[in-house]
Amino acid sequence: MNPKRIFNLIFTVVIILVLVGLGIKLAKKIHRHFTKPRLFDTQKLLSEIKPLAGQEGLKVFVASSLDRIFLNGKTLLKPAFTSTASISAAGNEYESFQVVVSSAQRDLPGVHLETSDLVNPQTGGKISHDHFTWRVVGYVPTLTPYYPVKYVGLWPDPLIPVNSYDVKAGTTQPFWLTVYVPPQTPAGDYTGTVKIEGQGLAAQNVPVKLHVYGFTLPKEDSLKTAFDFYPQLTKIRYPQGEDESSEAWQARLGALNEKYIITMLQYRMDPILNIDPSSQTDLARVDRYKVFGLNNFAIGKHGGTFDNNWPRDTASIEKLFDTYRGYGEDLKLNNFLDDTYIYTWDEGKIGNPIVPKIAGMIHRAYPKLKNMVCYHGFWDPDQDPNWGKDIDIWTFQIDDFNEAQMRKLQSHGMELWMYVSGPGGTGSPNLAMDFDSIDYRIIPWICWKYDIRGFLYWCVNWWPSVDPFKNARNTKWEQNGNGLLFYPGKDGPIASLRMEIFRDGMEDYEYIQLLLHKLQFIKSKGLEARFKKEFDESIRLLTMDNTLVRSPFSFTKDNDYLKRRRDEIAQEIEKLDFMLKQ
Repeated sequence: MNPKRIFNLIFTVVIILVLVGLGIKLAKKIHRHFTKPRLFDTQKLLSEIKPLAGQEGLKVFVASSLDRIFLNGKTLLKPAFTSTASISAAGNEYESFQVVVSSAQRDLPGVHLETSDLVNPQTGGKISHDHFTWRVVGYVPTLTPYYPVKYVGLWPDPLIPVNSYDVKAGTTQPFWLTVYVPPQTPAGDYTGTVKIEGQGLAAQNVPVKLHVYGFTLPKEDSLKTAFDFYPQLTKIRYPQGEDESSEAWQARLGALNEKYIITMLQYRMDPILNIDPSSQTDLARVDRYKVFGLNNFAIGKHGGTFDNNWPRDTASIEKLFDTYRGYGEDLKLNNFLDDTYIYTWDEGKIGNPIVPKIAGMIHRAYPKLKNMVCYHGFWDPDQDPNWGKDIDIWTFQIDDFNEAQMRKLQSHGMELWMYVSGPGGTGSPNLAMDFDSIDYRIIPWICWKYDIRGFLYWCVNWWPSVDPFKNARNTKWEQNGNGLLFYPGKDGPIASLRMEIFRDGMEDYEYIQLLLHKLQFIKSKGLEARFKKEFDESIRLLTMDNTLVRSPFSFTKDNDYLKRRRDEIAQEIEKLDFMLKQ
């Protein structure tokens, strides 16, 4: 062929490919523009809230913890703005709401909140104001991601502890309030106030009504969790001081890392840990964390957390046999065996021949050690029956949900866990920043519906490249806040509202378990006929029907509907408790 014709042909192909690429990018932009959801315009709702007496343009009102409020007053979903905070909680439960200050015309320097004791007027019992805290909702700028979002710009997320805060003119600023109900707090109705004051703002009292249910949530979670924390990243955000010795710096980093781990546990997030069971120091850490509810953790220094750093040849794998046998004996001796797993492998290709060699070695070394793997998709035991026979826990990525394949693995005795990583654009919930608040809370409900026993998340403190207070895109993948649930405060962790709402979902799951245990007790005693009405109602409440969760890709966006179901479950627990005592 003529060289000139060859050149022209190549040139034409290149131009076509470039135009196709540009066309695809343009199509994506058009798709984003026309399919992007919008924020809910609260202008009409805000106009119905009366300004403070004698203070034109100033408004103070209450919002739910699930209302995501932007500085312009708009929300992700239709909110329920009220003048009184009305919440409910069981013992050993945290419950939050927001007090919102809106200033149309002038700055309000030094806004400060003061919380009272919560008192039961019938009994005189009280919950001390020490259990009633407030933080200001901070805002972080997001960038346009590849998945559909309702808004790009300043998103509410960090919950910053302050003594006072300057509210700017023309903004709607939420403050986050959280009540902790101590275990065994007597049931009943408690009342108190939140006092708001500041320069140019006459003191305002917001009434608070708290109903305490007559039961206490357990310290340890029924739904297993596995959240990774990277202690090496604290070095980036907490550098060595100019006059600080290396020893002092290392001690400070150790104390900071300890704060992060304990705070994770307070948010019902079990850290992966990767404990060395032969180390008395590591075992002492487990004992320390058990006080805060730890009931599930990984062991060893090989596996998914470490980029699958196993040896690749059979002889080297077998050299680890005695190590894992020793791990099993140490765990048994310390009564930790049932609380542990080995994060054996993370992602890659299903069918990788290295994985069964490692899992098989571990089971031969100590049969009660559990292998956990994370994969996109599912192993098919009918197609390759030997490959996964030594895997105990299969953790699948939520966007690969397939109920038939899940049930097949469950029928083979395998425990199913679920994980989320980068948003997949499928409608499934994610822990990234720019999702509806209910997405964070619904995850444990989805796990309950499908008998998924655990939930894994890859990282809570991914801060390597950006200041997370100034830029939400903390990864290279066009995502906002993926792997970042904590913000690095000066003296330790600053929580995100995503963590608060996820914890609410974990507490919802404990409501479900408590009601389930009541039904199991009634059945074990042969009392179904006696309690038929209540038994049937409890079954209805525990059934995740399609109005609540149709699938991991379709679930309710009605915040009030979810909370009503949770409250109905609580009331049924109390009703059965009362009837069983008769």
